[in-house]
Amino acid sequence: MARTEDTWLPIIGRALAYLCLKTDAGEARSMQERASFLEGLGLSRNDAAAMLGTSAASISVLHGRAKAKKSRGAKRGSKNSKVTRRK
Repeated sequence: MARTEDTWLPIIGRALAYLCLKTDAGEARSMQERASFLEGLGLSRNDAAAMLGTSAASISVLHGRAKAKKSRGAKRGSKNSKVTRRK
């Protein structure tokens, strides 16, 4: 039989994460930022998606786009970039 703490601690953790998202600072962030925040707290991608009202696949796509955008921005501004502009 599971101990009471083993049952309630994850529920309390999810409730606190939900309250953090509902503050003004949490509402102003993008879906990808909120999903990263929840995953950083230890929630699974499925649990984070359920809290945000979306699917785990959608969050995966958002993370992929953010990662591509971040790496693409770094390449454009570097001195050793192989991308050249045509005149």
